[in-house]
Amino acid sequence: MNPKIIIAGSYNGVIVAKGPVIPGVGETYLGDTFFTGPGGKGANQAVAASLQGADVSFLCKLGKDSYGDDAVKLLKQYGGLEGESIRRVDDAHTGVALIFVDGAGNNSIMVVPGANLTLTAEEIVSEVKTTKNVFMVGFQLECDVGQMCEAMIRLHAEGVKTLLDPAPAAALPMEVYPAIDIIKPNEHEAEILTGVHITTPEEAYRAGDILIGRGVKTAIITLGAKGTVIVTADEKAFVPARIVDAKDTTGAGDVFSGSFLAALSKGYPLKEAVQYANCAASISVQRLGVFEAAPAEEETLALYHSSRC
Repeated sequence: MNPKIIIAGSYNGVIVAKGPVIPGVGETYLGDTFFTGPGGKGANQAVAASLQGADVSFLCKLGKDSYGDDAVKLLKQYGGLEGESIRRVDDAHTGVALIFVDGAGNNSIMVVPGANLTLTAEEIVSEVKTTKNVFMVGFQLECDVGQMCEAMIRLHAEGVKTLLDPAPAAALPMEVYPAIDIIKPNEHEAEILTGVHITTPEEAYRAGDILIGRGVKTAIITLGAKGTVIVTADEKAFVPARIVDAKDTTGAGDVFSGSFLAALSKGYPLKEAVQYANCAASISVQRLGVFEAAPAEEETLALYHSSRC
């Protein structure tokens, strides 16, 4: 039996309006492009991990509305994700992200979490306890932060491994850090968590040391095109980024996290799992979207093996 990954987190319907400028207060402009699609950090990571051949359950909350109906269809279509862990609620709408994009590609975003905020620690712990052969549980912070922290603390007490992608970054209680086996911030999120301004790998190592000092087992700090830093109590390592012609970096960090979890669940050592995740993310940024851009296992493996020759 393959080890199970549970990703507990958010689904957001994405609504994008593009025009020459982003309206300010009291302003109205005519746009030229409009589209909707799937998103949410939890959903992105679950789809990415599933496409990499991992055995994934996605635990989320959706409203009983048209966005929730779309979510059920799209999670199954792109990631083969379905089942009772994808739950519908009567008293909240499906999470949405409203994105305005101007002619230069700048954006402003408002996320309205809706049903995402109703996911509780008790539901997460119960899901894990009733699931066989759980390898690791993945978290983000688009749901209620207090509930996510409580779930990680309770799971740690049960000996369950956790990964936290701390986005959107928020201050965390000190007692949650020892319950995190792997934390995976980007450089901006790591700065919010540690106070270390990060522009170089050396500065990322310093931030990683702070996170390890708080009790985290492994810190992985992504630096975009500058690469990725790995810090544990015993070692530090640097993995260079793959240089590609990026078309859309939306969700690249989520593709990295999901693919990294998938690689770990298949027995890849830590550094090799980061290299594998780099390959998956580098493929995704050359395409538009997130669900649509996340690569399949065969494609990622081909790039991973060719890059190691």
